[in-house]
Parts: sequence; structure tokens; C-alpha cells
Amino acid sequence: MKKIHSIVLIANIFYNSTFPIEPQLTPENTVINFDLDKVLIDKNKYILYPRILFNGIWQDPFNAINFIYALYNFKNAYTKDAHENERIYDQAGNKINGLTFQFLYHGIRDPKITPYVANILKTIESSRTSIPGSIKICKYLKYNKGYTINFATNKDHVSYELTAQAFGDEFTNIPTKVFIAHPGNNQTFLDQIKVFADRPTTPADYKELAYKSLEAQPTDTIFHAPSSKPDLAYFKYMEKIIDGNKNLIFIDDQKANAEGFNQLQKNSAALRVGIYFKNPVQLADELIKLGILSPTEDKQLLDDIGYPHMMKIYTCAHVNA
Repeated sequence: MKKIHSIVLIANIFYNSTFPIEPQLTPENTVINFDLDKVLIDKNKYILYPRILFNGIWQDPFNAINFIYALYNFKNAYTKDAHENERIYDQAGNKINGLTFQFLYHGIRDPKITPYVANILKTIESSRTSIPGSIKICKYLKYNKGYTINFATNKDHVSYELTAQAFGDEFTNIPTKVFIAHPGNNQTFLDQIKVFADRPTTPADYKELAYKSLEAQPTDTIFHAPSSKPDLAYFKYMEKIIDGNKNLIFIDDQKANAEGFNQLQKNSAALRVGIYFKNPVQLADELIKLGILSPTEDKQLLDDIGYPHMMKIYTCAHVNA
């Protein structure tokens, strides 16, 4: 009997070392990190574009024609990458990161838009709306399940603060930590903004926005990552600040970002899972697979976001195909 027990024990040790058991994810050992744009919030194009146009014309009615012409050139400055994401590059070919810095660059390259960039930026960030299903899941994980929630975004400091102001305490009380990509641009470009802002002829609104962006500092809750997603340095910084011993879940609408986060698993004993977000129902399904949500214990939430109905549609479509 002792020999059989020893054989079973050795076999069990061998199995567990060869085929590691997935850890049970709990609020005590797991931190969940959400991207913002197109995961928790999104722009409402039906109110955004009319607001930009109206606010610009209201700002200077006698310059309306030049403003409209500048908006047309503004849009043409962007190109789309293979994933249909809009990108903009400076004259040296460097990608400009962060919406605020993109607008500051527009102000440098086109004097017709310079007086308006601060106003347009505020309009964009104040016109965003929440994605109801995602916000419900996020709040439920925090307030009902007890998970620590962080935000991890490529927003710069100023654009994040404008978003936070627009949504208020109900939004800003959710994360324990917020990771942003700031300044996220090369020093030559940042120096160019400083020189332009220091000119006596540069509009006051532009100066204020430029100085605020260049002088922004991290806070107790807002952390400046050394790069932008999907760079591994961004995720390593997150891991260091949060706790390398915790299991980390990261949710992002960009597949490259989710895959970039997964690279952390190579050097971590704890679990690292990047979820490529498509919609709230799909996110709920991924969280069920991880054991974070349960079809029985969390039925009310799943019903609220339409999970049972949408999964039936998906299952039927999959079977018919």
C-alpha cells in the first residue's frame, strides 16, 4: 500500500509540474485592467461633429470659412494603418501619440486651426459616451465582486483629465490606478511644441494647452508609462507598479495590445491574460471562461447585458454555418 501511495504521489507531482493547474482567480489575487476608448467609452459622432462645427463658428463667426477649410485639411492629415486606425506623423516621420499632442501638432502645421485646437480637444473629450454593457461589467467586478480595477490607456495626461471631468466621480472612482502614455513622444517634437508656444503671436488657448501638456506630472493615482501600447515596456511598467505576484487581466479593443500584454507570461509565474475586446457580451463570456464570472452566481448581470439572448443567437449561427 505504501508503495502504491508513493507512486501516486510521484505521478501527481510530475503531472502538476508538467501540466500546471490554472490558478483560481479571486479578488485577493487578481487585478483587472481596462482600456478606455472603444472598451468603456466611445465617441458619439452624431453629436461630436455638429458640436465641433458649431463651437468653432461661435468662437469666431467672422472667420467661419477659414475654420471650415482648416477642418477639412485637419482630417486629411491622418492616414489609416492596416487595422483601420487613424495615425498621424510629424515631419520627421515619427508617429505622434496622444490626442492632445496630435492637436498641438495640427496647431503648428496649420495657422488656420491654431486658435481652435484647445476648443476642439475639449469638445471631443466632453462628447464621449459610456458603453453601457462594459461599464456595467466593470462596476459589477469592482463593487459586487470586489476586484481591483485599473485603467490602462494610450491617452495623454490632459486628454484623460478632460475625459474624467466630463464623466465625473462615478467614472473616476472606479480605478485604483490609471496608466497613461505621457508624454509618449520624442524630445525633438516636444521641444518644437515649446518653441511654438513661446512665440508672442501664438494664441493664448494654444499656449495654455501646450504648457499644461508639457508640464503634466504623475499623481498618486495617475501613472506615466514610459511608452505606449503595445510596447512591452508599457506592460512591464504596469506589472511593476501593480504587483508582479498578482494575476493580471487586461482588456483592450486592439488585438495587438492584447497580444502584447500576453508577452508578460513568458517571465511570470502568475497569470497574464490579454482579452481582445469586441463587445460586452463577448467580454462576459471570456470572464466566465476564466472563472471570474459565473452563469449562475452572476445571472442578473448577464441578463442585464443581454448575455443569454446573444449567446443563443451566436450558437445558432455557429451551428447553421
